[in-house]
Formats: sequence, C-alpha cells, structure tokens
Amino acid sequence: MISASVNYNPFEDITTILSAKESLNDIDQLIYATRRYKLQLAEEIKESEGQKENAKVGKGVDKDKFDFSKVFRELEETKNFASGTQFTISQLTEGISHLDNAKRNLTQCMTLFQNLKSLMDTYFQCKDLVGKGAYKEMAPSYKVMCSLAENTFKAYKSVDEINKLLASISRLRADTFEKIRHSYSRVLSGKVADSEAVEAELREGACDILDSDSGGKAQIIDSCLKKLLNEINEIFRVDDEAGSLENLSRRYIFFKKILNNFNSKYARYFLAEWEMPLKLTSAFFRMTAKDLEILLKKEFRGKNGSIDLFMGALQETLDFEKYIDVRFSNRLRETKLSQYFESYLSLWVSHQDKMMNEKLLSYMSGGDLSSNLGDSLIMPSSADMFRTYRSVLTQTFELIENNTNNGILVSLANFFTKWSIAYSNKILQPLILPDSEEMQNKEETIKYTVTLINTADYCSVTIGQLEEKLSELSPNPEKIIQSFAMVRDTYDSVSAKGNSILLNRVLSVDLVFVAREFNNVDWARVVVENYSRYMTTLKEILCFNPSPGKKSTLQLILSQFNRDVYSWNFLDKVIDQVTQEYSGYIIKLLQPMPPFATSTSTRKFDPIKVVSIGEQLLLDTELLKEIFHSLPGSVSDEVSSTQTTSFKRVKKHIDANLSQLLQFIKILVAPLSSVDDYHEAYKELTSNNTSSAVWAYLLALKGISWDFNTWKQHWNAFDMDRDSHGNNDDNNDIFIFKWNTNLLTQFEYNLLRIQDAKWSKFVKEELEIKPVPRTASKIRVNSNLRTNQHQLPPSSEPNSQQQQQSPQGVPTSPLTNVKNLVTGGRFFDIGG
Repeated sequence: MISASVNYNPFEDITTILSAKESLNDIDQLIYATRRYKLQLAEEIKESEGQKENAKVGKGVDKDKFDFSKVFRELEETKNFASGTQFTISQLTEGISHLDNAKRNLTQCMTLFQNLKSLMDTYFQCKDLVGKGAYKEMAPSYKVMCSLAENTFKAYKSVDEINKLLASISRLRADTFEKIRHSYSRVLSGKVADSEAVEAELREGACDILDSDSGGKAQIIDSCLKKLLNEINEIFRVDDEAGSLENLSRRYIFFKKILNNFNSKYARYFLAEWEMPLKLTSAFFRMTAKDLEILLKKEFRGKNGSIDLFMGALQETLDFEKYIDVRFSNRLRETKLSQYFESYLSLWVSHQDKMMNEKLLSYMSGGDLSSNLGDSLIMPSSADMFRTYRSVLTQTFELIENNTNNGILVSLANFFTKWSIAYSNKILQPLILPDSEEMQNKEETIKYTVTLINTADYCSVTIGQLEEKLSELSPNPEKIIQSFAMVRDTYDSVSAKGNSILLNRVLSVDLVFVAREFNNVDWARVVVENYSRYMTTLKEILCFNPSPGKKSTLQLILSQFNRDVYSWNFLDKVIDQVTQEYSGYIIKLLQPMPPFATSTSTRKFDPIKVVSIGEQLLLDTELLKEIFHSLPGSVSDEVSSTQTTSFKRVKKHIDANLSQLLQFIKILVAPLSSVDDYHEAYKELTSNNTSSAVWAYLLALKGISWDFNTWKQHWNAFDMDRDSHGNNDDNNDIFIFKWNTNLLTQFEYNLLRIQDAKWSKFVKEELEIKPVPRTASKIRVNSNLRTNQHQLPPSSEPNSQQQQQSPQGVPTSPLTNVKNLVTGGRFFDIGG
C-alpha cells in the first residue's frame, strides 16, 4: 500500500515488489495498477481544489454585499433639490435681466440717433463746403461722414430713410471727386493764379480727402498724369516723324522739361508722400515702352535698318535712364527702356564685323614683322585684337546690365570665334614655314616660330578667359563652350605646328651633322680612347653657351618662350628626339643587310668588332649623359624658373631614357662565347623581355652569323626560360625599338622573306613571327599572346640598309608629326 506521507520513498516498495525474478511476469499488472492509482489521486486533488475555491467565493460575496437602491434614491433627491434651487434663482434674477436688456437697447438707440445726427450734420456741412471749394475745412467732416456711412449705417440700408441718406452721401462723394479733379485740371492747365490759399486747399484739404478713398485717389492721380503727359503724347506719335527713333532724344528732352516744370510749378499742390514726380516718370516709361516696342519692330523687322540709328537711340536711352536713376536715387521700379533694345543687340554685334575686318586688314598691312616685334614675345596685333574684344564685351555688358540674355551672349561667342579663327588663318598661319620652302635664316626662323607659338598660347589663354566670362553669365553655357571649341583646336594646332617646325626643321638640321659625323666614323677600326667627334658636335648644339653672342640652337629656342612650361616641355621632346635618333644611328649601323640566311649573306661587323663598337658607344653615352644632365640646370637659369616639379620631372625623364639606352648598348657589349652567360645578361638587361622579335633583332645586331645551329642554341636557352616564366604583358614590350618601330618592322619583314626551309620554319613556327595585313594600323600594341602580331609591312626608309625587298608601305598622313607632337604625353602637361 502506497503511503500518504509527504516524505514517502517509492524505492522501498519497488524493491519489495521486484525482489523475486518471477515478479517480472506481473510487471504489466503493476504498471496498470500504478496508472489507475495516479488517475485517482488526480481526481481527488481536483475535487479538493474546487471545494476550496467555492469556499473563497462564498466568503467574498458576503463581504462585498452593497445596497445600490439606497444610492439611487440619494442621487434622485439631490437632482430634485438642484432643480428647485435653479428655479428659485431664475425667479429672483428675471427682473434684473429685463432691466439690463432695456438699458442696452436704450444705449444703442441713443448712440444710433447721435451717429445719425452726426451723419446728417456732416453731410449738409460737406455739401455746403464742396460748393465753395473749401476742401481743407471740409476734410474732417468728410472723413467722419464716410466713416459713419461705411462702418455704421451700411447695415441699416433696409430702412428707407437711411437708404436715401446713404444714396445722397454717395452722390456727394462722386461730386466731391469730380470737383477735386476739376480743380486739379484747372491748376495743371494754368487757369488758376498762384495762390498759397489754393495750394493749401488742394494739398492739405483735397489730398486729405482723397487719402480716405484709395480708389478715388488713384483715379485723380491717373487723371493728373494723363493731363501732364497729354502734350508729349500728342507730339510724339509713333506714326509721325516726330515719334520716330530719330527723334527719341527729343522725346526724352521734352519729358525732362515736363518733369522740371512739374517740380517747379505743380508739385506743391500735392502731398510729398504721394511722390508725384516718380509716378509721372513711371507713366512716361510705360507710355514710351509701348512706342519703343512698335518702333524697333518696324525699323528692324528685316534686319536692314540703320545700325547707327539703333546705336544712337540706344545710347540716348541709356543716358536718359542714368539721368532718371540719379534723379530718383534708383527708386524707379519700372522696366528699363533699354531692355527693349536687347532683342536687336545681335545686329550691333554683327555690325562690329566691319570694324574687325578693317582691323585685320591693318594687321596684314603692318609691314615687316621683325620691326613690329621689338623685344615682345608675342605679336602686338594679337594684343590689339583682344583689346578690341574687351571693348566690345564691356559695351555689351553695359547694354544688357547683367541681364542673362543668352541670345546676345551666343552672338558674342560666335563673333569672337569667327575673328579669332580669321586671325589665325590670315596672320599666324602664314608665319609657319611651308614644307616646300627651305630655311634661309635659322635665327630668324626660330624667332618667328617661337613668336608664333607664344602668340597662339596667348590667344588660347585669353579666349579661355572670354569663354569663362560668357559662360558665367549664360543660363545655357553649353552653347558658349561649343562655340569656342573650334577656336581652341585651331590655336592648339598652330602651337603644335610651330613646335614641330622647331623640332623637325630647325633642330634636326643641326642633328643632321651629328648623323653625318656618326656615319663617317670608321667603326670597323674603332679604338676606345676618347669621345667621338659626333658626340662633341652634339654637345655644341645642345649645351648652353655662357657667351651672349654664341648661343646654341637649343638655347636660342628655349630663351624666347614666354612661358616656362613651354621651355620644359620642349626640352622633354628634345631629349626624346635625340635619344630616338641616337638609338636609330646605332641600329642602322649594326643591322644585317638582306637577304638573310643565304650562302651569300655576310655581316658588316663580327661579334668581336660589335663588342668594340659597343665599348666606344658606352664611352660616348657617358658624354651624352653629361650633356643631358646639364640641360635642366641651364634651362632653369635661362628662364629663372622656380618650377622645381618640372626640373625633377625632366631629370627623371633623362635618367629613364639613358637607362634604357645603356641597357641596349650593354647587350651589344655582352660576349656570345657562352650561350648561358649571354642569356643571363640578356634577361637582366631587358628585364626578362619575352618578345621573340626583340630577342632575334638584338642577336642579329650583335653580328652573329646566319649559322642555324648557333641560332638554335641561343633560342633553346631563351625559349626554355620564357616557358618557365610564362607570358607577362609587362615583359612583352619592344624594348629600345619603341623609338624606332619601323626598323623592327622591317627586320621582321625580312625574316619572313627568308627562302631556306629550315630558317623559314624556325621564323614562322618557333619565333612565331607572322605577317600582318597592309590595312592594319601602324601603331604597335603589346599583346598577351606569344605570337608577335605587332609588326606591319614596312614603309620606305631612304637611309635604311634594309630597304631592299621592301614593299610600299601604307601612306602616312602629312599631319602625323603634328598629331604625335600634341599627343606626345608630356608636351602640353602644364606645370610639369
């Protein structure tokens, strides 16, 4: 039996029940009995809790029992008491309420009758005084009468007697306004003798009366203004000669007379607060604006009207407006009369074409340019042209007075564009040395060409300032920018052509002597002892000479630029040109002569002799390094430049060019006795270059014979190492040949012309050199592919030893040099 104790331990009973092994057979019965007992206990617990809850509810109801009927009875009694009290109070105060209403009604009646009496008294008083014209005496009564009629008795119009009185007052007011209008009309017509009494009656009386009625006041003022302007309106009709644009100045003079006459004779009849002179001027502006609109449209409908007449009328209008602004301290708020001229200002701008054409003719007939230049770094005519531009711009801005009239701004932009391009075509372009004309005087050519570049730069900068100014004022600056784009391109092209002449026609003439001396060196018997003569000559051409009368060609050019940035950028181009031509001299000296790989193919220099040549070139390059490094300091002293950034940039450029040139020459010096040693030197000096065309060309320049097995040995070392490193775009450039791409292209072409089967297979399959269609671009591009598809059919090269077997190349545009100059990377990088 399960115990009812709270501390009951079930394990004792379980141990007793399951003490024997056989007891497991009765386990199902045990579980059934246990579950039934559990349910029984749950029912007992539930019943016990229900009994406890009922007991609590019974107790709570007894405790909270409340008598609601008693509360309702008390509420009803309170309500009845309150109603009774209210009724008692109402009976007590009813009489007082009646008395208050009677008193209020009596007061209102008395006030109404008093106001009615005042209204009638003032009405009769005003009626009597208006007939006498005694406005000053009438004004107080008139204002009381109007106030009572409007604010007090308007609500009693349903009363017949009051309605009749209000109608009489309305007629009196109309008669009063008419009487005042008539009085002013007589005064303005000069029919009233000057009298202080009349002045006082109108100024202190009539004006006071009119101030009480804004509508009547406006009518009287309009009437007076029409009276004052009637004469000018009759005289200056738009359909008469007197009202034409030719007589616009007379109209303004006539109005000034009216204004002065009014101030001296009639202004005292009006209150100063009315500002009658200002109102008179506003009325004149409105009247004249309508006439101007008609006159301008009629005169310039076909754009054939007289521009002198237009400008004369406009100038008279501007002068008149300035007079009015000063007279009234800029208090006039009417639309400016000059604004009606703005729609036709483009006619004035186009009229300036005549002036600019005369200017251009005077520039062209200015005589000898050298006598006009003096010490100036730009052409005087360009400065004069822009002074004229600024004058036109200033006058136009005065006319439009900061109004954003986009039409006139676009017309100005087109005007500046037209004559700037004309100046370039007729003044600057003829200074460019033609391709077919030989240079007669080097110093004169330098002077004119540098002046050309300086002038083009000055024009370009000043035009940019004009463009910026017009764009700021224009609500649609895109049109302004578009209009000036062609001018910028025109002057940039002039600058590029000028620099091309200095590089390719002036400096190149001196460099030709260097090339001749280089080719005159007996390279087959060269002995490395001292600098070569050609490099000494180059030093004389490039290095600055401290003697004033013995300036070098480069010194003459750089000393005349008007902006330091041009000097630095030109020096950049000179460094590139000298480096390019010098590397070209070396390549042309050493390159093999076609046909390649035949039994008759011979080499001009053997590898040992190439090493000797390379050693001499290394020595000469040391002098070239000295020459180059002296130039930035000389330029800095010459131009008194503080552009340290430009100085550093040029020094860095020199070091980069010399470094690659030295790497190239060191490859020529590297011995071929050991394939592995040469390959290691090649990798180091070319920064692991993987281009097979570059590898083959450099090997050919070293004077190696056309022995197939020797080439294969070197190729196997190069190709194996290339495969191990894989293809890298950075290592697949064309090395030193970027300065002479045509020579590399010619070499590739000659390789493809080899007839020997082994060599042909080697070139096409292992070197992977393939022909490129003739229509392809001549620009070399690095390729990620191992195949060298950058070469093109070569163009003719007069001095090239590889010219034989060369097909006709793709024609080169005559603007190629100019485009290369403009896009050369650094030439126009302003500020270094």
